[in-house]
Amino acid sequence: MVNTRFKWKLATQADLATVKQLAKDAQVSPVVAELLASRGYEQATDAAAFLKADPQTIHDPHQLHDMDKAVDRIQEAIERGEQITVYGDYDADGITSTAVMYETLQAVGANVNYYIPNRFKDGYGPNAAAYQRLIEQGTQLFVTVDNGVSGKDVIDPVMAQGIDVVITDPHEMPADLPDAVAIVHPQYPGSDYPFAGLSGVGVAFKLAWALTDEFPTELLDLVAIGEIADVVSVADENRALITMGLQE
Repeated sequence: MVNTRFKWKLATQADLATVKQLAKDAQVSPVVAELLASRGYEQATDAAAFLKADPQTIHDPHQLHDMDKAVDRIQEAIERGEQITVYGDYDADGITSTAVMYETLQAVGANVNYYIPNRFKDGYGPNAAAYQRLIEQGTQLFVTVDNGVSGKDVIDPVMAQGIDVVITDPHEMPADLPDAVAIVHPQYPGSDYPFAGLSGVGVAFKLAWALTDEFPTELLDLVAIGEIADVVSVADENRALITMGLQE
């Protein structure tokens, strides 16, 4: 017998009367009505909100912790012509995050390059040797995407050299955070951002939006790829971002 890591738990079958009424009220097929009801969407209004993602559910990027600090430092770097390096990650979420940030910084006239760590040589997150090489090549500001909050041992010495680091990262936060210029994170302790489920590319998209002061519709295809690949909750603003991204 094959041992598996997971045990399947079948959903409780939805009440047939509820399914029938929901199919009628929401004007959907009985199959869709049953799926909706089994997910807890038993009223037509709730079902409609689930099925038709509303762009109004996408939250203001400036609500994210340290967003204004991040924008100010990046704009300062652009004005001074400083070399900015986008430090990404090697998975789908990290690569799309890097693409979103690199394209945005290019569009606003930044002197920008990017670095995707090697999974086997560099590992996950900030790598001291990689940072030092990039500094020697002229980097004056790092913007991390989809990583950084767990990199205090690397980022603090970089900051001590006078090289600033802006962190954008949705991952679980350690107790001891890096002393970065800004940490843009949807779950930062004490912040009032209303949704914790963004992936790395979702956070990068919010920074891109805040930097340009325009909703960057043309980047939503990358957002959809990164968020789906990262298996985030397809709820709240993620639902709208993914839906619009698939359309894009």
